Amino acid sequence: MESQYTIAIIGGGATGVCLANKIVEALPVGLSTAKVSIVLFDARGCDGGAGYAPDLPSNLMNTTCGSVDRAFGGEFGILDWARSNPGKWQPYTQGAELDASTYLPRPVVGLYLSDLAEYARRKAAERGMRFETITDEVVGVSPPNLATEDYVLQTKSGVSLGARYVYLALGHLKRLKTGDYQHHERYYHNPYPVARLTREIPKESTVGVIGTRLSAIDVVLGLVAEGHRGKIHCVSRGGQLPAVRGEQARYDFMHLERDQLAKQLVHTKAKLRLADVAGMLGTEIAHAGGREVHFGDIKGEDLPATEYYEREIALAKGKARPWQTVLYATNRNIDLLWHHLEESDKRILMSEWLNDWLTYRASIPRANAERILALLKSGQLTVNGGVTGFEFDPESGNFKASFGSECGIDFRYLVAATGSASRIEEADSPLMRNLLASGLVVPHRFGGVDCVFETGQVVSKLEAANRESRLFALGPLTSGVYFFTTALEIVERQAAQRTRDLAFLLGDEWLELPETDAWVDARQGEQTRARPAETVHGGAGPDLLEQAVLGDQAALIDFEQLHLLNDQIDRDAFQAPNADPAEKSK
Repeated sequence: MESQYTIAIIGGGATGVCLANKIVEALPVGLSTAKVSIVLFDARGCDGGAGYAPDLPSNLMNTTCGSVDRAFGGEFGILDWARSNPGKWQPYTQGAELDASTYLPRPVVGLYLSDLAEYARRKAAERGMRFETITDEVVGVSPPNLATEDYVLQTKSGVSLGARYVYLALGHLKRLKTGDYQHHERYYHNPYPVARLTREIPKESTVGVIGTRLSAIDVVLGLVAEGHRGKIHCVSRGGQLPAVRGEQARYDFMHLERDQLAKQLVHTKAKLRLADVAGMLGTEIAHAGGREVHFGDIKGEDLPATEYYEREIALAKGKARPWQTVLYATNRNIDLLWHHLEESDKRILMSEWLNDWLTYRASIPRANAERILALLKSGQLTVNGGVTGFEFDPESGNFKASFGSECGIDFRYLVAATGSASRIEEADSPLMRNLLASGLVVPHRFGGVDCVFETGQVVSKLEAANRESRLFALGPLTSGVYFFTTALEIVERQAAQRTRDLAFLLGDEWLELPETDAWVDARQGEQTRARPAETVHGGAGPDLLEQAVLGDQAALIDFEQLHLLNDQIDRDAFQAPNADPAEKSK
């Protein structure tokens, strides 16, 4: 049967592959799934995207296998995959064992993602759907016109495809080049693949690395692992190296678990302040560690890079770090905290505290930190803060980093390891340029594309497109709306939510089918059985309201207005369990 419902996913990295697999696993068989076709576009194919593409084994994940196993791959978890395919990953780990506590090289995750896409293709065929990948770059999307309900995707090779639903899963976008020095042949605007740097940069050359975080660590360790002997200078404005990861441990919040937090935020209606969030996290950290901890205890005094990593490694060795377990646990609710934060405090967080957040939230495995420390002690590596600019000096034939009135540092080669473009206006992406020019997407003030918090529907300048939008975004492209969107656990949650929404959107289109009622009843039964017992308030409150409060739709509910319409609705039934009694009486 010819497909009538084409679902287009643009981007074949971790975000796109996860979404495709979720759709295949979760879309109910019987709801005319023979009419569904999933098409995944990527310019390079499904090789893991920029973050997990084939590269050196020194590029380690900063989270363990166990933390992303079943949640990310569903029935096709990474640990089961590893047990079945040792020949694929062992060359990257020198034959070491792989278990839930392993920090995998990122190229291994890319191999897994490629196989996950193949698994989803086979599973789709079993379930009566079509799933295909197209190795081509999407450069434009046209909104539906009056004659058709489908968007039209245009690719670089000239292919056009109509799609009822479109998902932007582009991952990290490359930055545009803005300086003259960036056009020199010895400048690398993208550090990946690091293997390319090791082939093209002479082993004795002095190398400058712009950045001091995760990508910079990859560059340094990759170069040295492949025999680089010249000096390497990492430079950035702050000069901060990432924190060092202690032993991973799961932390269950006392007051900040997602369901409880959502109800509390809806009930109070007041916007959060940064002091509120800091207080919440401080309480949880004190509970996790058994004592009160201040930011100064975490950050410590300003130390030179060598002393800083000596301290970090000692604190991380053989034990969990309570503040880290709490910060990593915020993966489960960071979007809610950000969404309900006062606007002025959002601006303060982005301008004054973002660097500290990234330094301490995005930590590195202890094994890599020990390698960096050895390089610092040997003098082969230096880490420098306070950089103000870069230029290429034609007289010396070197790049130069400036540090205000202080002396600069010269490099023969220069590598940018500053991450992706957070603002889509600054991205080197033909698709983004075309979407911006057509008005089909608009930039979010804090980065990425603007979209509806509850659904991920992309906000457009086109009124008709907004009314019936079937264009969605997820992953790093949504950082302005959800704040922190790069962790695989967060990508998985977004993909699961988009999949649930898609199932109901398609179900709405298929209401006349005889199996629809049975499917809806089954889904509601599953949700009722899965609901934690403590969230059921003795039968008080309608089920639909309870479900909305537990989900991301909670912010849309005005309980005061509902109570005016129906005074049998018990507002206190949706009060957070640990709320101030004085608040209940209001």
